[in-house]
Amino acid sequence: MNWNNIKITIHKELRGVIRDKKSLQKLILYPLMIPFVIILFGVLFDSVNETKYKVGTNYEPTQEEISIIEELDTVTLKNYNNKYELEKAYNNNEIDAYLVKENDIYTIYADESQNSGEIILSVTSTYLEMYNDVLGNKYLLENGINPDKVYNNITIKTHSLKKEESNVMTNLVFSLVITYLVMIVVMVCVVVVTDATSGEKERGTLETILTFPIKSSELILGKYLATAILAFIIGFIAYFLAIPTFIIGKELFKSYEEIVFNTDIIVILLVIFVILLSAFLAAGICMALAGKAKTYKEAQSALQFISLLPMIPYFIKIMETDIKIVNLIPIANCGTLLNDIVANDINYKSLLTVVVTTIIYIVAIIIYISKQYNKEETLFS
Repeated sequence: MNWNNIKITIHKELRGVIRDKKSLQKLILYPLMIPFVIILFGVLFDSVNETKYKVGTNYEPTQEEISIIEELDTVTLKNYNNKYELEKAYNNNEIDAYLVKENDIYTIYADESQNSGEIILSVTSTYLEMYNDVLGNKYLLENGINPDKVYNNITIKTHSLKKEESNVMTNLVFSLVITYLVMIVVMVCVVVVTDATSGEKERGTLETILTFPIKSSELILGKYLATAILAFIIGFIAYFLAIPTFIIGKELFKSYEEIVFNTDIIVILLVIFVILLSAFLAAGICMALAGKAKTYKEAQSALQFISLLPMIPYFIKIMETDIKIVNLIPIANCGTLLNDIVANDINYKSLLTVVVTTIIYIVAIIIYISKQYNKEETLFS
């Protein structure tokens, strides 16, 4: 094995990517999307928290009702004369939902298929329950009955079991960022590999290169290492763009005030290590799948599903399930591990499982690639 030939190949592949304007633009854009995603969700979360929904009523709210609504601070009430006017106002987008009172029956009309409709339904129901309690207390007091003897016979306490430095907002935003971070690593590998293998086959340059004093194993190893190195560098840049963006986000957005982005050196080193593992794994998988493709487009089609693997941990996170088998799924396991590391929820048994299985996958793929690219049908198909 001539390591000088491997170094030359690595240099050639990296230089080729830099010279290709389309590929270079993609590689620059991928990490820049991380700050965009963080800022975008900060704006969205803040806008949702600050939004006050308009709810129409066919009656004049009492002072008690107005006080409850002001306390909830999510909806505002607007009075109309009848149900017909409410329907008209809703259809004209003047109100987001409406509440119809007939005797002592209150009916909430809201579109539950929309997120805003669900929020309005929940808040309005809470408001009516609170108002119902006010009326109940008033009735008891008018009849000389102590409300505490009716409603407060037991004491209820709550104790939060949430882990330190962990909250719903943190988990959601971090899961999105980590998912995209792993996707970046995979997409870089797809871009580089499709051109380095099938692209060169299609152009006929691979056959020309092999006329030089270089072994096919040295050539392929050089291409593999170049892909993995570039994917790692881009992933590394994306991660370190996320840190200052979260720090700035804490100052700009109320929704991010409680977010704690762990910058301990051990956490950072673990994240870098996992990004490195995912880069070498993704590069190997892409090389193996692209080897059988005859054209650039065929290679792209073969590698499309690889970009979906990083999304598996995010969907599992949303469903709040704990599926251990994900630790054995290539690339998806790296995303799961990164989520745990950043969220300060490191399970060392899972960490060991992911690291060991990923290294086994990488070794097995390298062996497979070395055999695959020694065949003429792979190199010259």
